Amino acid sequence: MVFLKESRERIEQAYDCLLKELPDAMGEIDGKIKELPGDTALAMKYLYATMPCSDIANYPFEIYLDYASHGVYLYEHSDYVKQMPEELFLNYVLYHRINEEEIAPCRTVFYEDLKGRIQGMGMKEAALEINYWCMEKATYQSTDDRTAAPITVYRCGHGRCGEESTFTVSALRSAGIPARQVYAPRWSHCDDNHAWVEFWCDGTWYFTGACEPEPIPNKGWFTNASSRAMLIHSRWFDNAAPSGEDVIGREGRATILNQLTRYAATKKLTILVKDENGAPVSGAQVDLEILNYSEFYPIAVLTTGENGEASMVTGLGSIHVHVCKDGVYSEALVDTRTKEEVTILLKGADPTEEWNEFDVIAPVDTPVNTDQPTEEQKAVSEERITKATEIRLAKVKAFVPAWKKEFLKDEDRELRQALMDVLTVKDRIDADPKVLEAHFQAALAYRDSYSQEIFVNYVLNPRIAMEVLSPWREDIQESFSEEQKEAFRREPKAIYTWITQNLTEKNEKERESIFTTPAAALKLRIAGKPSWKILFVAIARTLGIASRLNPVDGSMEYWENGQFVSVEEGTVKNSHLTLKAGEKTWTYFQDWSLARLDNGRFVSLKLADTPWEEGKMHLALEKGVYRLLTSNRLPNGNIFAKELTFVLEDGADREVTMEFRMAKLSDMLENIAILPFYLLDENGNRVEAGPLTAGEKKILFWLEESKEPTEHILNELMERREEFLPHQKELYFIIRTKEALKDPTLSKCLNALPDVNIYYDTFKENVNTLGRRMYVDPDKLPLIVMTDGELNGVYATSGYNVGTADMLLRIMGM
Repeated sequence: MVFLKESRERIEQAYDCLLKELPDAMGEIDGKIKELPGDTALAMKYLYATMPCSDIANYPFEIYLDYASHGVYLYEHSDYVKQMPEELFLNYVLYHRINEEEIAPCRTVFYEDLKGRIQGMGMKEAALEINYWCMEKATYQSTDDRTAAPITVYRCGHGRCGEESTFTVSALRSAGIPARQVYAPRWSHCDDNHAWVEFWCDGTWYFTGACEPEPIPNKGWFTNASSRAMLIHSRWFDNAAPSGEDVIGREGRATILNQLTRYAATKKLTILVKDENGAPVSGAQVDLEILNYSEFYPIAVLTTGENGEASMVTGLGSIHVHVCKDGVYSEALVDTRTKEEVTILLKGADPTEEWNEFDVIAPVDTPVNTDQPTEEQKAVSEERITKATEIRLAKVKAFVPAWKKEFLKDEDRELRQALMDVLTVKDRIDADPKVLEAHFQAALAYRDSYSQEIFVNYVLNPRIAMEVLSPWREDIQESFSEEQKEAFRREPKAIYTWITQNLTEKNEKERESIFTTPAAALKLRIAGKPSWKILFVAIARTLGIASRLNPVDGSMEYWENGQFVSVEEGTVKNSHLTLKAGEKTWTYFQDWSLARLDNGRFVSLKLADTPWEEGKMHLALEKGVYRLLTSNRLPNGNIFAKELTFVLEDGADREVTMEFRMAKLSDMLENIAILPFYLLDENGNRVEAGPLTAGEKKILFWLEESKEPTEHILNELMERREEFLPHQKELYFIIRTKEALKDPTLSKCLNALPDVNIYYDTFKENVNTLGRRMYVDPDKLPLIVMTDGELNGVYATSGYNVGTADMLLRIMGM
């Protein structure tokens, strides 16, 4: 079988174009490629011809050789690879990048661990088996937005969903199974996002949760949630367009593919943009946005054609359309349940200067994928999951980050520990001790120039934004003459002037969320603007100038005369805004946000760490147009929102009182069908939930005795005893064992309400399935679900919540 027979000509052409475009960067690389065997050389040419420029600059040749060599091995030896088209092999087996993760060799390591385990299996069976292996290696843990390498997730045993999915995709690709990460950039029904995995076999794409094995494909805790999404997408890095895919557009180097129809009921929305004279506007940017975390977040960015139109297949709910061109913008909130087309006049939007309210409708769940495993399959899978958890916990217990052994030396131990303390939690897992040592030694010369707080945070610290930690101080020192360095120290703003004069952007060849490291940017002289800012800070710190990216707006700053000074002209923060909280306690990116208009688009400020003081928040800001959003997320996923856009003049001092929309009880209720499940009676007999919930409203409480959240709801029930007495027989307390009945608070509550029903459960599948089905956190107990006389959920809550008993009584009385 000739290696890449159908694709080799286009690969050679694309690679030749790259050599002409980047002769300096590719010269040494091309020399190494010429020394490789023919098939491996062609694989390397494909990787380099399609990767972002930042990948060319950030990582050494040898890392990609691991991917290419293993890909060629699979092409020659894997029966799976023989079954697939070349474009799938290239993009979803050979390719090194999945999304925005750090790149490190992993495929050979994973394959050696997996090959015996999946020997003799078909592709689908092998894919499901690999996910059990993935669960043995890693599980979910919330972390920061930097995406660790799959090999890091494998070693440390955890990652957020974006990391679990890149790890699982890497494992599948290592075995020769085409796989990709799919992503809901923001949910419509709750403030979150999610990523999972699709794998290809038998001519079809299937999905599964990453490190969340199921006995059958096309099932995951997110099956119903995904049917409420307004967009689910994947990425494609090839130069050639994919076949049989719905292309949304491009995001630099990546092509964005719409996968929503595999998960939800959909509709094609067409946006027509016209100018004030009614003529179509071409080249306008159309942001399709979701109100999530109390900000309008773009889930897709489109561009209008010559006819002024842009379109996308989306879900059935509210979407905010923001159109801009040449700094002018217009907006509209569209309900796609009733509209397929919307016309927007691009004439500029004046600040309202007063609060306006609006409703955001989340799609109802309409699952496309309804297959369920048999009881036997579920039982076997549960046993395997228990075993996988044991294996993983043993592995995690033995994991020790390398820096603890190699960087935390006795010499300057206190300062070394201070450095580790200012790094992120994730850095303290995967930081290379050699990189840390290089930064530590290079920065010591400036130790006495600042207080320890300023020195450690803004000179010694190698972490600037969410870039890959790398050594850069030596490269920076060698890149400038002594005269240049002294000039930069005298006038730090000159550093950024030099950057703007010596670096260029190739945004069409980049991924905006993948940063070029400082040393790589200096070498390639190509990087995106966010990487320019990182480079400024790196050069400044290398030269002993304390510097940072402002935590609120990301602007470049350096330390001078006891304060941080902005680098860029026009970023003077001499206007003042005071927000007045009123009666409510506000949480940033939960029920409010503040954004500033920048070249036709609103950019949210980062105010999560800014305190309220005596009911007020004081902000020093640039002049400009601002948008204040407040939101009340209802249990059914809809949002009651308010918006205020206003002008903050130069030098102004303005007060704004926050406003919040309250909801009626009827707005709080849901209507969600629950799949059949069972509980156990006191004798261990199975009792189906359907008959239990038949008739009147019922309330089911999964209680975790002796824990504060459960104690709280039990105390609330007792405080409202007289009102709950008529409803005792509609209350179901569900516990793990009879031992729970000895708990003092639970016993006291049962004495107060003696006719409450008692049932038993393992708290495994039911709690997880019902919690997710009702869109509450299944990891927080107690789980409380109210049904409406059938196996149909109308209200749910989980964890610690004040006033739950009152809410339950109000709903029972409706």
